[in-house]
Amino acid sequence: MAQSSPQPDALPRRTSLPLQINRLRAASVSTTNKILNYDPQPGMWAATGTAIAHAPNLRDLRENNIDFDVDGHLAKRLALPKSGDNKRASTVPNISPTQSQTTESNVDKNSLEPMIKSTSSSDQTDPETPKTWKQTIVTGLAAFWRFFKTPTGFLITLYGLNVVAWGAMLFFLILKAAPAMNHPDGGDANSSPRKIWIEIDSQILNALFCLTAWGLAPWRFRDLWWLCVWRFGRNTERSSRAIRRLAARNVSWFRLQEGDLLEQGEEGVNPVLIRRKTFSGESAPPTAAWKMDFVVWMMVLNTLFQVGMAYMMWRYNRIDRPTWGAGLFIGLGCGVGMFSGLMCWWEGRKIKEIEGPKLVKEKDAEVV
Repeated sequence: MAQSSPQPDALPRRTSLPLQINRLRAASVSTTNKILNYDPQPGMWAATGTAIAHAPNLRDLRENNIDFDVDGHLAKRLALPKSGDNKRASTVPNISPTQSQTTESNVDKNSLEPMIKSTSSSDQTDPETPKTWKQTIVTGLAAFWRFFKTPTGFLITLYGLNVVAWGAMLFFLILKAAPAMNHPDGGDANSSPRKIWIEIDSQILNALFCLTAWGLAPWRFRDLWWLCVWRFGRNTERSSRAIRRLAARNVSWFRLQEGDLLEQGEEGVNPVLIRRKTFSGESAPPTAAWKMDFVVWMMVLNTLFQVGMAYMMWRYNRIDRPTWGAGLFIGLGCGVGMFSGLMCWWEGRKIKEIEGPKLVKEKDAEVV
């Protein structure tokens, strides 16, 4: 029987170990860059403020062509011909519903305006357009369901309901609105169910605030770094890139100065910073620069104040905890978060009034 030729020795494991280490290092660096370049909402109050600013108004509800993007912001659905209608399809620009604001920036103004006008006129004669308050309310409920199904809308609703529910319970407990818990000593004794549930309620609210304040901390401090690069490196390419990145992150409420806008895209910068056409054909004026400082610092302070709040809640038990400590930090933390949300709402509202909906999406419709 013929013997098989000896197989060459396998490569030693140690020769492939550096290759595996390099691959792991490259994968970790790539993952870290993707995480840091991802732009979640800066905070719950800011997300709620921009969502309210870009929410449909009464006129939008009566037009009955409402949709929302992933951030829960209003996105008009233009009535375009069906794909089988070749006669009109050749005259209407092809706008894909999956494209983001980059598509909007590439749509020619002259071709977009007739579509908007024809859509508005068709909406006025559409028998499905709500004419009564009852129909408007039904349309509003349907719009809220579409908002709820977006990632940001779902998180805002879920988080907001938890904060409101537990906050209301804490409020009524402080007012002694539950007589069954007010014993002994009228609920003032440390062993009373009222005092125990006040502590449970406070710890749950503290955990909810920590979830956003600490979970979003990496991006908040990244924004602070970009802000410092912009402020202390003015008139340099690096500082211009930093403010563009901040503007892309806060595009829902912030508009760049004319000198900072791009004529064409560059790597790592959101395409919405290119000079672009808007839904209404008009562009919102530049936002005051100090408002960017205000929002970024409010977000950072929210994280820092939450550290103090958590220290008070976890360092001391409910009996030895200083009464001023928890109240001080929860007031400061909620205050700076609310101020940032109000700023985002105020500026986002003005942008929506001028530029219109954030996205342009298509909707199949019969063309007569």
